[in-house]
Amino acid sequence: MATVAVAALSAGVAQAYTVGTFSNGFVVPNVVHNGASDTTAVGLINQSGEARAVYWTFFDENGGALTSGCFAMKNRDYQPFVWSAESGSSMSGKRGYLVFALGETVAAPAAVPPIAFAPHKECADSAGLQTNGTLVAANTSPVAGAKISGSAFQVNATNKDVAFIPVIDGPLSMVATADLTRLDPGNLTVAAGAPSVGATAAGAAAPTAPQPTFSMRYAVGTGLDTSVVVWSTADQRGTYGVDVYNDQQVRKRLNLVLKKGKMNVFDPKTLAGLPSTHTDGFIEWTPGNGGTAPRDFADLGGTAGQVLTVAGGSVFTYSVVNSSDLSATQTILGSHR
Repeated sequence: MATVAVAALSAGVAQAYTVGTFSNGFVVPNVVHNGASDTTAVGLINQSGEARAVYWTFFDENGGALTSGCFAMKNRDYQPFVWSAESGSSMSGKRGYLVFALGETVAAPAAVPPIAFAPHKECADSAGLQTNGTLVAANTSPVAGAKISGSAFQVNATNKDVAFIPVIDGPLSMVATADLTRLDPGNLTVAAGAPSVGATAAGAAAPTAPQPTFSMRYAVGTGLDTSVVVWSTADQRGTYGVDVYNDQQVRKRLNLVLKKGKMNVFDPKTLAGLPSTHTDGFIEWTPGNGGTAPRDFADLGGTAGQVLTVAGGSVFTYSVVNSSDLSATQTILGSHR
């Protein structure tokens, strides 16, 4: 048992993702709190060379925007962000993800004399900016060339444990109509730190290239539990055929059901048909092979008529392995090829 536990917890986190860089924003793919003693904590650094407004939005597992806010950061500023303190009431136990982005410079409309607008250095509602006394709607999509970075942990004071949460680096890409103060489920299209995945177009039988395959680690059994996190900018709901390997290269073909639109957390032990011999290994999953057709995000709490492609955009996976024998929790990024 000790050998299995050490093997499960010894993998590093430096994999083929873009991590530890500065860009116009980032995503924390798994966020939850159960009070101040068990909460996600994020740390941000601004190296933009000037003050910047940082807009944030918390989305539920289906991509519904539940709450948002903004805070200003000076150059070379560090800002702690503790989710239990920032989330507001009635958010305990609600799992989702956070998007942090820096505001763009606001361009004056053609009907107004060409006045240079300053970049977002202070938090402002998108409809609250004025020029020459005329109300102007702000283009608050993430600014190109801005430099912010983040790190995240799940802090559990009761268990005296701190688990690393991978942060997905930008640059972030959003639709042209995106407003950082009022983001919808489909506004974020790409987080560059995660692999790009082809989309299934309307009427198409298969997704477009590229189609990376992820190897997601697991270790289960006496004293060992694993939670696998799957996050994407697009709709990943569907039933996927996956190959589950153990540490003796034995393959078992099983079904993985992803029920949530944007992020899913599943326990490998719940995979129907998992053999008792499969206690340590990895799950091979290819996004897009379980999708059906583009669907409306109204059923996920989004804007009616906002139809997104299936399994497109960016996809990110990682595993959290907990060993009660070692009283330790380890985060392992999902490898991809």
